Amino acid sequence: MPDKSQIAIYISLGSLAISALSFFFSLRQSRIAKKNERIRVYDKVYHDASDLLLYHYQSTQAKPYVNEDKDLEIAVNEYASAHWLEQMYGINFSLPNSLTTEEEKQNFSKKVREEYYAHEDKKQESIFEEFINYQSPIFHLENEEFSNRFSRLMAHINENLSYFSPIIKENWEKTRLLTPDKVKNEYLALKRVNEQACEAIEESIDDPYLQILLSIRHEYRELNKPLKTKWSEFFRS
Repeated sequence: MPDKSQIAIYISLGSLAISALSFFFSLRQSRIAKKNERIRVYDKVYHDASDLLLYHYQSTQAKPYVNEDKDLEIAVNEYASAHWLEQMYGINFSLPNSLTTEEEKQNFSKKVREEYYAHEDKKQESIFEEFINYQSPIFHLENEEFSNRFSRLMAHINENLSYFSPIIKENWEKTRLLTPDKVKNEYLALKRVNEQACEAIEESIDDPYLQILLSIRHEYRELNKPLKTKWSEFFRS
């Protein structure tokens, strides 16, 4: 039978174990609460950040074909809105009443397809123009709605800076020194140099405005990633 000293030791060890468990439970709850608070703060800017990053792509893709020949303009836009199977196997656009012969209709159909693909190529060039990253908000601040959303996002970061990652804090500090016009001029200067250079000069532009949006989108997704996904990524790595 254990003596009183042993019983006291057991009681002390039990109390220590309970205290340790309580400490770790409190620590875990504190971490969960902090993470939830970070998610709440990020949630306020995630949708704006994602939309602003897609602004140029969406506005460019939505731009319709325009031509002085209104019959051609209507036909090309109808062809653009058709399903790809319809584009491949059917006409799927209006033919002008002035076309009477089969040859005229075939020539018009051919021109519609040529204009459609030329228009698509032009849109892609404007999206992925070399040395200009149109994801950057600095190129769209003249748009009032865009500028208001971006200003709201930056104000929210300013008011809740302690919740954001070191990368976002660092880039937020850089925006105090680099104005949007200064960053924009660096992009344009690099473009002008490369238009005259014999070989492309690959130089990254320090664009904290773009990096803030990209970081918010990435970090918010990481914060909300399901545990199952995290485990699968862990085992794959």
